[in-house]
Amino acid sequence: MKILSLQPFFGGSHRDFNDAWITHSDHHWTVLALPDRHWKWRMRHAPLVFAEQISNLQLRGQRWDAIVCTDMLDVAALKGLVQLGKTPVKVYFHENQFAYPNRRHSTSDLHFAFTNFTTMVAADEVWFNSEFNRTTTLEGAAGLLKRFPDFRPLNRLDQIRQKSSVQWPGVDVPTSLREYDSSNTRPIVISWAARWEHDKGPDQLEAFLHLLKNQKINFRINIIGQSYAQQPPAFSRIKTTFGEKIDAWGFQPIDKFWAILEATDVIFSTADHEFFGLSVVQGTARGALPLVPNRLAYPEVIRAIAPDDSARFLYQDLNDAVEKLKSLTTLPPQIKRAIVTDCRKRFAWETRSTAMDNALRRMGQRS
Repeated sequence: MKILSLQPFFGGSHRDFNDAWITHSDHHWTVLALPDRHWKWRMRHAPLVFAEQISNLQLRGQRWDAIVCTDMLDVAALKGLVQLGKTPVKVYFHENQFAYPNRRHSTSDLHFAFTNFTTMVAADEVWFNSEFNRTTTLEGAAGLLKRFPDFRPLNRLDQIRQKSSVQWPGVDVPTSLREYDSSNTRPIVISWAARWEHDKGPDQLEAFLHLLKNQKINFRINIIGQSYAQQPPAFSRIKTTFGEKIDAWGFQPIDKFWAILEATDVIFSTADHEFFGLSVVQGTARGALPLVPNRLAYPEVIRAIAPDDSARFLYQDLNDAVEKLKSLTTLPPQIKRAIVTDCRKRFAWETRSTAMDNALRRMGQRS
């Protein structure tokens, strides 16, 4: 099939997802993309830009069997600005504006949530990266629509649900599997990998490290991820207090990032907001064991990795996290290998790309 990929915010996980799928895909792709900055402006103006670009390509004879875009694109506006004929449009929701934590709530943010809604109405298929994302999107849309004074299109929610599905993103998987040391004499290596923002729980990370210190647990810590000029104060406190325990700090080049994960014993999260948990799956595929809060998208992802033993990797509070960390250090090597192997089977890009390629074929056949 010939696929047109429209990327209004081409950076971070959006770009990684797009590029990795294309690398492993059997289809032929054309990509139109805009830089990953000024996200609100992108949601407003991207349809105008893409409509002009698509029209120019159509004049040169280009046609596609399907169009793939993200939740950052106003699909309803795009369809009103350019003739797409019977070409089906699939929108992939990496996140949604209904459940996104906004520390400065404003009425204008509801307009972006409503854009998510009209995008789902206008799309032929709607894919979500997790069931948690789908559920919070549909529940959030219902709550928003009920606030309207009249003509509430609640019937559209059932239509959206019927044309929606969950399609997990994939991860790159190395060809080899590490050897696990059954000795407990060395420090346990923990990695926390996330954006350095409030919604990823840096205060909880700081509190967790204090608990480890108070219980005299022998550990090393990597605190990595994209950082910004303005950071939550917890990061500076962590660096001051636990500097001698820190092996890696801040943003890492991709080769260094993989190396850190491959040397990690436990990939840890304190997120208050997470629609999938990509870094946790990446870490597990590289040989670490996950330790994540029992909320958000994490329970379904962990159940996919360890359906019979998910409770071992999900904590209820930070004290529980410390106890579960201790138990993970005593797991036999064969159990660790089994967890990592199962993660790779379910989330390797070779597996996920095939599933999504086939889903695009089915969508094209129905159009």
